[in-house]
Amino acid sequence: MSDVRPPGRKMLTFDSHSPSSAGLAARNHLQAVHQPAVVPFIALRTGEEPVDQELTLRDAPGEWGLAYADEVPEDRDVHGVLWQRHTQSLGRSGKPAGPWLTGQVHPGRLRETMVRLHCPVCNYPAGRSGDGWLFLEPLAAEPVDGRLTTWPAVCLEHALTYARYRPDLRDGYTAVRSAEPVLYGVRGRRLRFAGTAFETAEHDVLLPYEHARGRWIVAERLVRKLLQTTTVIQAVEVVAG
Repeated sequence: MSDVRPPGRKMLTFDSHSPSSAGLAARNHLQAVHQPAVVPFIALRTGEEPVDQELTLRDAPGEWGLAYADEVPEDRDVHGVLWQRHTQSLGRSGKPAGPWLTGQVHPGRLRETMVRLHCPVCNYPAGRSGDGWLFLEPLAAEPVDGRLTTWPAVCLEHALTYARYRPDLRDGYTAVRSAEPVLYGVRGRRLRFAGTAFETAEHDVLLPYEHARGRWIVAERLVRKLLQTTTVIQAVEVVAG
């Protein structure tokens, strides 16, 4: 799979197999290239919000656990985990529309880009080279390889826009390639049944897919584990929001 853009869209590339050219080209494009203001695909729009849905218990063989009373197949991922519903503000073209809220994301569109390995800004395939997909991670002392992330890969063209949008990258970031960004699990609310109704037991739980507590989880973010990573650059400048 390689970078794909519709006719007329500019795609920035660099040779990631040469450390010197990779660092120079990435630094030029991620830090110095002026990019026009772009509203990220994942940006939360005014009026978009979680949908309060009636929960019930399903007890079919092999399917015991939480369910929506009016559940549809799209409410669950391929691992059978139930997801929080959110409204969407879409224009006539079917694309997100309306005023956007800086630094806030729409969980459904975030999930879409995470699953498809699409850029969260343009919603086209994220940048990929022989070393893997391009991710931006917060500066940290621990190694990037093996790190868990709830943020999608990005195309090189929109890497700077993406870095400026994410609140967790305002103190700098590490640009890495991951050859194997595996689906690891989800983050979300763990519920319990309190006699007559469901209540939240934990507000933010990290759940590997193989964990049985998935039956009591309403997921809000997808988690990938970055493996076989190669560091491209570290940007220590403060990124303006």
